[in-house]
Amino acid sequence: MSQSRTIVVGGGIIGTTAAALLAEGGTDVTLIEQTAVAAGASGRNSGTIQHPFDPVLLELHRETLDRYRELAALDAGFAFPDQPAGVLLLTDDLAAAGERAGELMSAYPELRAEVLDAAAVGALEPSLAAGWAAIRVATGYPVVPEAATRMMAARAVRAGAAVRIGMEARPWLEDGRVRGVALGDGETIPGSRVLVAAGPWTPEVLDLEPAWPPISRTFGVTVQVSLPDGPRSILEEGVVHTINTPSGHADSLFSLVTADGVATVGSTFFADQPDPGALAPILLERGSVFVPGLAHAEIREVRLCARPQSVDGRPFIGPVPGADGLFVCAGHGPWGMSTGPASAAMAVDLMTGREDRIPAALRADRAWAGAQ
Repeated sequence: MSQSRTIVVGGGIIGTTAAALLAEGGTDVTLIEQTAVAAGASGRNSGTIQHPFDPVLLELHRETLDRYRELAALDAGFAFPDQPAGVLLLTDDLAAAGERAGELMSAYPELRAEVLDAAAVGALEPSLAAGWAAIRVATGYPVVPEAATRMMAARAVRAGAAVRIGMEARPWLEDGRVRGVALGDGETIPGSRVLVAAGPWTPEVLDLEPAWPPISRTFGVTVQVSLPDGPRSILEEGVVHTINTPSGHADSLFSLVTADGVATVGSTFFADQPDPGALAPILLERGSVFVPGLAHAEIREVRLCARPQSVDGRPFIGPVPGADGLFVCAGHGPWGMSTGPASAAMAVDLMTGREDRIPAALRADRAWAGAQ
């Protein structure tokens, strides 16, 4: 195997995008994934690509939209809408909605935030329960949750990338320099550069001293259901005061995304891994307050994933201090699908010497600086 090989650890949207871009640029690349491509949040998300409401992440999001459009043009297996479906931030507080809409318009005029009263919301989305107002924002592209990651992996393979599944891998370091990766069975794979894009498992994969600063796990549970005549807009819970479900949960927020005829209802935000089967009826009960048809919807699948939540809510991208040839791209929290491909492209540009365009607020070394 080639000592000049680049190795990517992690088969989510970031790792597969990086592998595809590296291979298409002529780099000898191997992608290593411990479980399966799109096994984590990159395959078990809610299925919406949307504005991150963070000015630092905004350019990542805009570039990511372009990369998804490119992927859709190259591969018929991935469909990406021409226009956003629109997100309805549902609320029962018009005053709070007006204030929030004003903030959004001031910060992000391209979102065209507007307040819709209950009558307008009911006319726009008849499947909603009566009485809900909303802020409508011009974002939200519904997609099949796992499609982009799988198609990006296929694109990497077509370009010549090697993919190894079912392997645990960690950087192999000698004298402060990457020599490749060491697999869980003792095998070593030589390489001159390693990119760790292992999502919430990144701290364990890096296993460095000083310790990797905080990327924690937040566990999300979503329920996929059949919902004929469901909403066309993406629905999210905004400022709400009047939910009175007996099994309501403080660590869940209602959302609903419909793509390719399947509605995904979510989601939860737990620090510890929950029982997804026990949570499914709770999520549907809570959701039925907004969309009554969810009360009797047929459950197709219940999904659990861990999100990689960074300490400041923004990803770490770039070289790992003190380890020449070792790079990281992780910590996107709920915005991995909405900003990940552009993050991967930034990492690839830096690794291959084309361009360093990583903003200071996203650079990986800020993590260690903040921890000292």
